[in-house]
Amino acid sequence: MAPSSKTEKDEGKTKAQRKHKDHVVKLLVRGKLSGQFPQRRFRKLPPRVCVPLKNIVSEEFLRAGHIFLGFTKCGRYVLSYTSDCGEDDDFSFYTYHLYWWEFNLHSRLKQVHHVRLFAGEEIYSDLYLTVCEWPNDTSKIVIFGFNTRSSSSVLMNLMMSDENNRDIYITIASMPPPKPCAQCCPVPSASTIRTGGGDCLEHGYVLNSRYQVVYPFPTFQPAFQLKKDQVILLNTSYSLVACAISLCAGNQDPSPQILYTKKLSSLNFCPTSASLSSVPQRSPERRQPLHSPCPLSTPHSQSQAAARAREFAADLFRRAQASGVMGEKEEEKRGGTDEKPRSTRDKGHSETQKPERQTSLPQASTSADSLAPGPPPAPSSSLSTPTQASTEGTSTEPAYVNYSHLQYRLPRPGASELGTGQTGGGYEDDKVQLPFTVTDLKGRNLELVNGTYNGQCVSVEQLTLDFEYLINEVIRNDASWASQFCSFSDYDVVILEVCPETNTVMINIGLLLLAFSNSDEEHCRPNTYHSNLRVSWDLNTGVCCTVGVGDLTEVKGQTSGSVWSSYRKTCVNTVMKWLVPESGSRYINRMTNEALHKGSSLQVLADSDRCTWIVL
Repeated sequence: MAPSSKTEKDEGKTKAQRKHKDHVVKLLVRGKLSGQFPQRRFRKLPPRVCVPLKNIVSEEFLRAGHIFLGFTKCGRYVLSYTSDCGEDDDFSFYTYHLYWWEFNLHSRLKQVHHVRLFAGEEIYSDLYLTVCEWPNDTSKIVIFGFNTRSSSSVLMNLMMSDENNRDIYITIASMPPPKPCAQCCPVPSASTIRTGGGDCLEHGYVLNSRYQVVYPFPTFQPAFQLKKDQVILLNTSYSLVACAISLCAGNQDPSPQILYTKKLSSLNFCPTSASLSSVPQRSPERRQPLHSPCPLSTPHSQSQAAARAREFAADLFRRAQASGVMGEKEEEKRGGTDEKPRSTRDKGHSETQKPERQTSLPQASTSADSLAPGPPPAPSSSLSTPTQASTEGTSTEPAYVNYSHLQYRLPRPGASELGTGQTGGGYEDDKVQLPFTVTDLKGRNLELVNGTYNGQCVSVEQLTLDFEYLINEVIRNDASWASQFCSFSDYDVVILEVCPETNTVMINIGLLLLAFSNSDEEHCRPNTYHSNLRVSWDLNTGVCCTVGVGDLTEVKGQTSGSVWSSYRKTCVNTVMKWLVPESGSRYINRMTNEALHKGSSLQVLADSDRCTWIVL
């Protein structure tokens, strides 16, 4: 029965409020027991911990177009960025700058550091930005940018020939010092900027890179790709590149090595599947079959001239094979049964080449551990351990990986900048090695270290896993349907898990392929199937182990888009089943400008660890 008087209504309202308070307490107790709190109950914070942005930053910065992203993991800084496309939006390139603001509750923000993002690149559209921090590495920060090619910019339309590729931009920048650094700013200044004036490599280096991905565009997964401190995993559509960036303090300390730390031996291999055999490097202009005839490999100690000669000879064989001159000989050598053609990665156009990459690989020498061409293997029913190489004591790298380790120092006075500050190998192919430009905050290229050096230097390691080599070998050795397999036309690689303790990466490779049916009536022509390969990759040795091979599922009336959408949903379900929540402190901090691209704005910048909000 409804209350009959105002007094009864007030009493009912008081009881409802008391019941609501009791309910909140119950929620807190329940959350304590289960570890889960309903977030909708805690959307508002007391005014004393909410700071309006306009009260702590000058109006001039807001008018200058600063877009605020959020707090750093330590809570000391608030990050913002600006994008400037010049006076003519249609015919100007974008330039990006990232700013660090020191935050103190109820006091104005102080700008202490800034870097230019993606320096040296011609960016012709507004980018989606993701700014990330590693779980425990607080010395640097990662900025990941990409475009969607949906802009109406005249310049962009002139620059682009198709929409089958997407530009990816990477900047890795050192963090500012928590207190003024004498090396960063040797001359006392009234400015709040703490870096940029001196020669301090610890707080003043920037790495930039750019590459292209093709459809189906790999997703950026910070929770996995940055799970190991100091290492970023980058999916380039053709390879998975593990990049490790560290600072060598000098003073005769040994150079740090994060990747590829164990020499290969029979003890380092998975007991059920092991290293793939050695195969030659690829030419950047061709996607040849997996095994090409090539000269015998020689020890790494031989000169660079010998390595170039080997590659020249291998390339002659590739050209002969591509033109069909050696087709019959190769068929006899392989027996005509085991070898499968490689994918052209043409993304839906079986007769066309893959989109040419816009990024050219800078010239620089790689380490002695880079792979040299080697002999093709004898066909086998399963992946086998190279026991012969192990017993002979030679260092044999798996052919589907390439490793390089370069170091950079501050430029010496009068030193030429030609060829410095850039990573790259003798093979101009960003499927083998990503091109990184390493500079200081002034934009000067750092100098490549040759020989011994006892001062500070930036160490850049790259371990690259080639997808197409790996796919062919896994199918040939571990797929029950290998005898039916003809070729694969497309693939999509998703990272399922990363274990930083064991340096193991678990990936799932979705495949669109042509294969013959088991039925005798349909054996005359191949059909289109979908399958998947699960592989673990050891960052210590470079060795891959086959975890599982999926069955063939015939693709009937489905577009490639629907196939990949369904495949990624399956991957998400797998990840959620395996998911183990991280501890309170070990997480990847992530900030994006996604709201801006949706035509809205963030409501607050939240520092959840310290229960502080900046209200926008």
